[in-house]
Amino acid sequence: MPKTTTDISPLIDTIIEGEALEVMKGLPDDCVDAVITDPVWPNPLPDLLGADDAYGLFAEATNHIARLARRAAIQLGCDSNPGFLAPMGVMLPFFRVCSLEYVRPYYKGRLLYTGDVAYLYGEPPKSVPGKRVIPGRMMHKASAAKFPGHPCPRRLSHVMWLVHWWTSPGDIILDPFCGSGTTCVAAKRLGRHYLGIELDPEYCRKARARLRDTEEPLFTDAEPVAVAAEPELFKEAN
Repeated sequence: MPKTTTDISPLIDTIIEGEALEVMKGLPDDCVDAVITDPVWPNPLPDLLGADDAYGLFAEATNHIARLARRAAIQLGCDSNPGFLAPMGVMLPFFRVCSLEYVRPYYKGRLLYTGDVAYLYGEPPKSVPGKRVIPGRMMHKASAAKFPGHPCPRRLSHVMWLVHWWTSPGDIILDPFCGSGTTCVAAKRLGRHYLGIELDPEYCRKARARLRDTEEPLFTDAEPVAVAAEPELFKEAN
């Protein structure tokens, strides 16, 4: 666990192997700009670390999220109980809910799984041309399977969309439950800094490998020509 310090620069753009709560305890107040994360859900796969007490784990994490960052985006499944997020509403003001959809949904018993949901909390990023209004819908249109390095990874296009709309270029983004590193990859591709925390050594290894293979950066908000090459990441789906 890193010692509490006013300078976290040695930790920027790294993946820390460790328990999220313990690592966050050692970080100073207001040291990152945003938290974008996919915590252990209230209806997790039983073999996930933290699945035995997902509610308790996230409730403790919210105390640190509000202390460390001015805004947060929490991603859940469309079949996850939103009451799971009740502690967040006490710590940071709620901004809006976003629908992160799949063009090809799938069945979970009688439920048609149409995508994930992200809840935005805190102070919005600075209003700039092209980002005056924060939209609320994005559709992942690729038919390719999920990244195979984790049992429940998020779609990179969804997370890039959240990074684009809920942070600014140069921001430091913390993901305390970074898994296979999707948030960190999205941050790197969009010209943000990242700090990931992951307990499982194997997922740390896979996340670091993904980051080594990611160009720095692929494009940023300040490069409209490059952004136009992948426009679906940066606008509301019709």
